[in-house]
Amino acid sequence: MSGHEGSPAKDSRPRLRVVASGEALAPESEALSFEAVFRRYSPYVASIGLRLLGRDDELDDLVQDVFFEAHRGLSQVREPGAIKGWLARICVRRAVRRLRLRRARAFLSFDTLTHDQPMLAKDASPEARAEVARLYQKLAQLPALDRTIWVLRYLEGEGLDQIAMLCACSRSTVQRRLREAQLRIGGSSTISLVPEPGEEGGAS
Repeated sequence: MSGHEGSPAKDSRPRLRVVASGEALAPESEALSFEAVFRRYSPYVASIGLRLLGRDDELDDLVQDVFFEAHRGLSQVREPGAIKGWLARICVRRAVRRLRLRRARAFLSFDTLTHDQPMLAKDASPEARAEVARLYQKLAQLPALDRTIWVLRYLEGEGLDQIAMLCACSRSTVQRRLREAQLRIGGSSTISLVPEPGEEGGAS
């Protein structure tokens, strides 16, 4: 990956390994050490990042970026219970920047804006793969923040207030951008399986 956003060169940074979800996690009593935070929350950050980016070729770098930023600011987090949401906000902000850069590069013809290739379970049916590919083709055409809000709502199941917090915008902005994204995405069958933007279901 080329350098970006003032980040140090890729080969100058140590590489962090995402902890597999089946591995033992650090106890809560260790929650404020960086190593413990990384071991506990790297799978969570990777999961959000994958859905936001829609493909895994940038996922490793996104996770690295999130935890390098977290390393600098961890001492300011006083409550272990706040760490998960804090990391999610960093991940969302970093992912939005990457999506904007991806669209800008495509617009300037540095890259071709092809449809994303999200990771699916190996046993996913051809029909499911085709449906997800169609969905991500449409998501690729959305502004980065609209896409992020839609994914957080409909793929991550977040509530409107939580999305507003993660994206640093108002609830009304979230609702407006969801409506606009829904109109642009159109009649994908995936959309019919999720709640309408005005509902407050989903995780918070």
